[in-house]
Amino acid sequence: MQHLDSKNGFNKYNSELIDLSQYLRVLRRRKWTIVFITIVSIALAIFYISKATPIYQATAKIQADPVQPNATSQDQYIMNSMVFLFYETQYEIIQSRKVAETVVDKLGLVAKFKKEIAEAKENGENESILKKIKKTIKSWLPSDSEETTPSPLSDSQLRTMIAQTIQAGLSVEGGTQSQVINIGYQHEDPVLAAAIVNAISESYIEFGLESRLSQIKDTAEWLSEQLEDLRATLQNSEDRLRNFRLAQNLMDTEQQERLSNTQLQTLNTELVRAQSALSEAKELYGQIIQLEQEGGDYRSLGPVLQSNTIRDLVREESTLSRKVQELSERYGEKHPKMIAARSDLASAQLNLDREAAKIVESIKKEYRSAQAQERNIQNLIAKTRDELQSYQGNSFELTRLEREVENNRRIYESFLGKLMEADVSGDYDASNIRVIDSATIPEWPIKPNPTLIFAASVVIGAMFGIIFAFIREFMGNVFRTPDQLERELSLPSLGVTPLVKKGKSTAPPEKQYIADQRSTFAEAINTIRTGLLFSNIDNPPKTILITSTNGSEGKTTLAINLAVALSQMDKTLLIEMDLRKPAVGKDLGIKANLGLSDLLSGKTDTNVFHNVEGAPNLNVITCGTIPPNPMELISSKRFANLLNSLRDRFTHIVIDSPPTLPVSDSCVLAKMVDATIVAVKAEDTKISTVKETISRLHKVNANITGVVLTQASPQKMSYYGEHYYQDSYYGVEKK
Repeated sequence: MQHLDSKNGFNKYNSELIDLSQYLRVLRRRKWTIVFITIVSIALAIFYISKATPIYQATAKIQADPVQPNATSQDQYIMNSMVFLFYETQYEIIQSRKVAETVVDKLGLVAKFKKEIAEAKENGENESILKKIKKTIKSWLPSDSEETTPSPLSDSQLRTMIAQTIQAGLSVEGGTQSQVINIGYQHEDPVLAAAIVNAISESYIEFGLESRLSQIKDTAEWLSEQLEDLRATLQNSEDRLRNFRLAQNLMDTEQQERLSNTQLQTLNTELVRAQSALSEAKELYGQIIQLEQEGGDYRSLGPVLQSNTIRDLVREESTLSRKVQELSERYGEKHPKMIAARSDLASAQLNLDREAAKIVESIKKEYRSAQAQERNIQNLIAKTRDELQSYQGNSFELTRLEREVENNRRIYESFLGKLMEADVSGDYDASNIRVIDSATIPEWPIKPNPTLIFAASVVIGAMFGIIFAFIREFMGNVFRTPDQLERELSLPSLGVTPLVKKGKSTAPPEKQYIADQRSTFAEAINTIRTGLLFSNIDNPPKTILITSTNGSEGKTTLAINLAVALSQMDKTLLIEMDLRKPAVGKDLGIKANLGLSDLLSGKTDTNVFHNVEGAPNLNVITCGTIPPNPMELISSKRFANLLNSLRDRFTHIVIDSPPTLPVSDSCVLAKMVDATIVAVKAEDTKISTVKETISRLHKVNANITGVVLTQASPQKMSYYGEHYYQDSYYGVEKK
């Protein structure tokens, strides 16, 4: 059990890993199913291609400029968001019923429709292409539950019907990264498809021109009406302005303001100059007052020093002073030359002081003059401002009338310019839509596309085949591998018995071990034998029950070959306990009229043991006469005593019992034996039935040693893992 738990834990760990090889094996195992579904899908695609009506598509390219052409030189701009809305609007216009009906009129499709209907009636045809279109369109419209006799359609109804058909087959795209719009139309007739696309392009351009010119015409009419009212309003306002000027004797407000402003500007300039001169004079005047208060000399003043007369007098004084100095050294004070020299010096000093006094007095006069000039200019400025304010107060009404005239004139001129532009634009018939590539008659149909349909059928068929394969694989309710047995039943798998194909040169499955003990089948039985004996190595089981869920699962084959394999080790007994449908004696070729049932019922006391050719240590007890009450014989004390006595004579006793679900014989026998082996047929026995078998055996406390997967195809099992496949016995060369 500890070994089983560790193995289950290992399997659980492996199940959590993604094993891509497992999925590949599933695909290999179900490859023919996938191929079959793919072939069916291809066949359906070929059938569809052969029956589908070819559809042709004609396309044209046009350029749509969001900016409308303009006869004037005025630039036009458009926002990016408006560009997107522009193209979305154009798509709707191209696909509109208005454009489609224009196409119907251009191509005369109503007359063609009537002509085709008449020809169909004459030729006795049931349906035509346009009639099919008519029926298709009528199916879209709501109809009464009661069938009524259809009335003939009018030309207007036919026109609308054909226009709706054109709308249904029309496709428009483009205009996102460029100004190019692609127009396409699909139809069974390639000539008609090309004609419709070209007609749609022309009708779309005409619709745009008509819409723009109609808008310009409406705008011009409205502007003309408004212009008359604006002209009368402007004339009325000009008359009132002229009458007011004459009554008030006023000039133009703007002219008066311009004169007053010029005068104020000149006076302000003069005031600045006067204030600058006053500032300079005031500074000099302040220096003079300070010298007078301090008793200083006027000669230190700047204007005095800068006077040429003062400079000459100063030089003269300096010369006379040097002369007096020289004479004082040579003569005395009373010398006539000395007296004359001092008299000349005093006269020069007096002239110098007198000249300085004149300059000072001149500075004082200039200061008083600058003060007077500043006051006069300020008075003039104040007077001018008062006059201007007085004029403005009297001219408010004049200003209002002038503003009214100006506004009316501006509005009138604006409307007049718009009207002139509208008149010019009305004569300008250029369109913002241009045809780049006209539609040509398509040579090849676009539907059906054989290559695409064939490729799609292969892909879809393979995809559904793979999905179906995985659904069958993972949702299957049968056993396929020993690992699945252990995972579903939580019991050890003792091994696998390979499927043996019957043939003239091949021994039957029941005698495979006897026929060739070095075959893969014999090795599989040896593996089961080893697993059985090592299930309890200290106390190997002596009595072994072989059962299954239902019949024909290979339990008898397993019992016979396992008994032969055990007989290779020691004395072994094979008991045929399937008293309802015995097969051991028949499979081994034992001819005996008496057997186990006769021995238990007391009909005979003779030896019922039979030997098997090729297995000297093997004895067999066959069923004998089929009893009417097998359960009574199996449950009897006589059988229990017989089984106990046989334990002493044989090392191994293999019992071939009936299936568990149909009858309860195996449940009774399971309580009497040391080990029970359940045979499960690969790819056949359902998981739910095997679980029910295990449940019934557990309820009687049967010692289930393990399960064996029988009749398993090595080739099929190899898809679940290469370790399941062995095509030859180890040590024997392949033939």
